Amino acid sequence: MNGIISEKNYPVQGLWVFKSMLGSLLLLIFFVPYSLFSSGPSATGKYTVTIFYIVIIAGFAIFHFIVTILRRTNFHYSIEENFLTLKQGILSKQQRHIPYGVIQTLFVKQDLFDRIFGLASLTIENASQGAGYPSASQRQRVFGLRIGAQQRQQVEMVGFSGNKVSIPGLVKQDAETLKKIVLQKMKENPVEDSQSGL
Repeated sequence: MNGIISEKNYPVQGLWVFKSMLGSLLLLIFFVPYSLFSSGPSATGKYTVTIFYIVIIAGFAIFHFIVTILRRTNFHYSIEENFLTLKQGILSKQQRHIPYGVIQTLFVKQDLFDRIFGLASLTIENASQGAGYPSASQRQRVFGLRIGAQQRQQVEMVGFSGNKVSIPGLVKQDAETLKKIVLQKMKENPVEDSQSGL
C-alpha cells in the first residue's frame, strides 16, 4: 500500500453535517409546538417569552450549524507511510502525526442516526498521550466550555482530543476499508522502543 490516502479517497460525507445537527433540529421542532400550546391563547405575555425562547434556540441551532461546517471544512486526515496525519482547528490550527506503532484501539462505530443515514465513524485510540480519559487539563472544549468524560460521550467529536481520534461521517464501507488499511500499516510499522516510551 504505497501512496497517501486521505479524505479525497474516503471523504467525510456532507450528510454528516446534517446528522450532527439533527438533535438541535428535533429540539426546535418539538419545543415550538409544545411551548405555543402550553402558553395558551389568553396569555399574550407568555407568547412573548415563548418567542424569545424560540429565537434563542433557533440562534443556537444556526450557530451550531456554522461551527459544525467550519469543524468539517478545517479537518483533514491522511494515511501516510509511517504516520497518520491529522489537521484541525477553526481559530487555532493544530496538526498531529501519530506513528502506527502507538495505536492501541481501532474500531468502527455507528450510532442510531449513523445507521439511518448509512454513515459510520472510525475511532482510533493511541498510547502517545496515555490511556484512559484525559486529565482535567486535557478535557475537551465545546463552544469554549470544558466538558468532562460523561458529557463528551454526548458530543460528537471530529478530529483529535487527548489520545482519541475520530473520523466521522464516512460511508460504512469506507470506514471498514480505512480500518483495514490502518491495521495493515500497524503490522508494517510495529512499535519501537523510542515510540513506546519505555
